[in-house]
Amino acid sequence: MVLDALQKIKAEDDSSLSYRRSCREGICGSCAMNIDGTNTVACLKPIDASTSTPTIITPLPHMFVIKDLVIDLTNFYQQYKLIEPWLKTTKVPEEGREYRQSPADRKKLDALYECILCACCSTSCPSYWWNPEEFTGPAALLHAY
Repeated sequence: MVLDALQKIKAEDDSSLSYRRSCREGICGSCAMNIDGTNTVACLKPIDASTSTPTIITPLPHMFVIKDLVIDLTNFYQQYKLIEPWLKTTKVPEEGREYRQSPADRKKLDALYECILCACCSTSCPSYWWNPEEFTGPAALLHAY
C-alpha cells in the first residue's frame, strides 16, 4: 500500500517527511491524500505495479498545507460540528438507563454512518473549493441528513 511506502521512506530516507496515519485499515481516514490525481486514503491504495511511471502523491487539494502531506482540517471539523451530527431523541429512555434501538430504527441509518471523515469527498467538490466558508461540503451534509 502507498502508506507502507511512505513509512519506509520516512524510516529509511527522509525522517522529516510529514503525513498523518493511525489505523492502517481505512477506518480512521487520517491518511487521506491525493494519489495519482485521486483523493483516497493511502492505507487502502495499492502501489501501482508498473514502475514505468512515478506515483504522484500530494496533499488533499484546496486545503491549507501545514507541512508536506498534512493539511489543516480545522474548518472541515468546525463545519461538521456545526451541523450537530449526533442522534437526538425527545423521549426519556425506558427504565432511565439506555436508549434501545429497534432493528427498523437501525436500518434507517444504513449507508449514513460509514463516512470516516477523511475529507476526500469535500476536497473533491468544486462547490466546497469555491466557497468553503459557507458550503459545508458532502461529508457534513451526509451527517446532517
